[in-house]
Amino acid sequence: MEDYNMVAFCTEQTKADQEYFYSIQPMGVNACVVNLTIGGNKRNLLAQKQIKIAKNAGMVVHASHIARFTTPEEARAEAKFFLANTRAFNLSAKVVHTLIFVPTVADKTATDLINFFQETLYIHGCHKQDLCVPANLIINNAIRVNCLHLRPNLTVIDYNGFSPSVIGIGTWLFTDNYLDERQLIAYDFMDFYTRHNQVRGRQLSLDPEYIAKTGDSYWLIAHQIGIELTELLMLNNAKVEDKVFPGQRIKIA
Repeated sequence: MEDYNMVAFCTEQTKADQEYFYSIQPMGVNACVVNLTIGGNKRNLLAQKQIKIAKNAGMVVHASHIARFTTPEEARAEAKFFLANTRAFNLSAKVVHTLIFVPTVADKTATDLINFFQETLYIHGCHKQDLCVPANLIINNAIRVNCLHLRPNLTVIDYNGFSPSVIGIGTWLFTDNYLDERQLIAYDFMDFYTRHNQVRGRQLSLDPEYIAKTGDSYWLIAHQIGIELTELLMLNNAKVEDKVFPGQRIKIA
């Protein structure tokens, strides 16, 4: 599993000790996103410890903020609060600044509010940003990806799927278990979080097959799961011009 480029998402509730970080490395985890802030005034009290241990384990460390804003003014204020905390932990503007947007209800203003938050970070030098959202918000068009001004990396939360339910995403956040604890682990399709000189991985084999959807092609499937097109065609004894039908089971490992 050494070829996988994977990311661990750490919140205040996540187990964060030396044993944990070193033990998930063999799973292919080589980067860590530490949640620093929630809303406009709550901090992760374990953040400093998580950052230190992750760095000691040789992981790249990035930062995240869990949104609670409902107005443009709150979005800007939360962005500044997040930024103040990344600086307090000596995390530079070059690290990935991830916005985790998981509201119970998201109306048509959600995309605009996200833009206010991300643009506030951008004007303060944070140009490498990610938007982490549940898949249903995109599928239901509550968040309009094409209307995001900064075109951030898109991380889709899809805990129960064996493969991402949204095409063309940058990162897929799923769950795995270690020592009977649920871990928030992501597959980094575009190497957005991981080091550029690492070997490009492929989808974690939670399921050796992908169930094709309407509009799929071998090229789209290869792009989505992070596998070379030639390898995908070889696995399926197929040619690039062959059609893919909805419901067809495509071997990916």
